[in-house]
Amino acid sequence: MRKYILYFTTCIVLLFTSCSSDDSDATTDDSAVVIGTYTLTEINVNVAQDVNEDGTASNNILDELDCLNGTLNINTDGTWELDWVELDITSVTGDFYAIRCGRTNNFSGKWTFKSSVLNLNATNFSAMVLNSAILTEGVNEELPGVLNRKFTKL
Repeated sequence: MRKYILYFTTCIVLLFTSCSSDDSDATTDDSAVVIGTYTLTEINVNVAQDVNEDGTASNNILDELDCLNGTLNINTDGTWELDWVELDITSVTGDFYAIRCGRTNNFSGKWTFKSSVLNLNATNFSAMVLNSAILTEGVNEELPGVLNRKFTKL
């Protein structure tokens, strides 16, 4: 009987050691997919607005103001630069707001990228999610405010 117990115990030990994970902890550097130049293609607000008074309201303020633009460069050396025209929103009454182009701002810093999420490591910006060639930054400001900004890779 002792032979069987010893044999059974040995089999159990071998079973657990042979089933240990052979996966290494090596991670794949997928940051190359985010590197490039992106242009600002959407600034979506909570409530559709007709800023240019053409009779068509839009949630994407870029459809309403030609003066809004921005360029985001994600560089191979781990740095980034963003030049863009700031959006200036002031509440007027109800769901109506004075929306106009503000000043041009320049930002820069270091970035990290993991699991399709770009972090610019700056307090001015939220993490951005890369989906195909579009980076989306969820802003989620209260009314009046910006829901998200989208940058499309050139």
